[in-house]
Amino acid sequence: MLIGKRTNLLRQVFASPRYELAISEALIDEILTVTARPKFAQYFDAEDVKDFVGFLRENAIRFKVNSIPQRCRDPKDDFLLELAIVADADILLSGDADLTDMKQIGHCRIMTASEFLKSNN
Repeated sequence: MLIGKRTNLLRQVFASPRYELAISEALIDEILTVTARPKFAQYFDAEDVKDFVGFLRENAIRFKVNSIPQRCRDPKDDFLLELAIVADADILLSGDADLTDMKQIGHCRIMTASEFLKSNN
């Protein structure tokens, strides 16, 4: 989302009481770790990342994810699937094909931010 510069659009959507954001510390750690990697850091303004993480911390419900069974072809993404299950989420937003190719976990639909925004216009 940060690369696609869609955070402002998503913030507008998520400002609606219609949606609740779900996060975990693992998700925040992942955002901070990935955006700091040298090969990705060139795409992110550090202030934008800080602002986005602040937005998530202020506007999302935090969930604790304990046990993380393997469900995805990339085990590093399993924490997101478990977060969706623990949060009883309806939608998991991701740009990662390892997740979006699954289409669904339980009743939770997995879609890209673009697909989500199109479905909310």
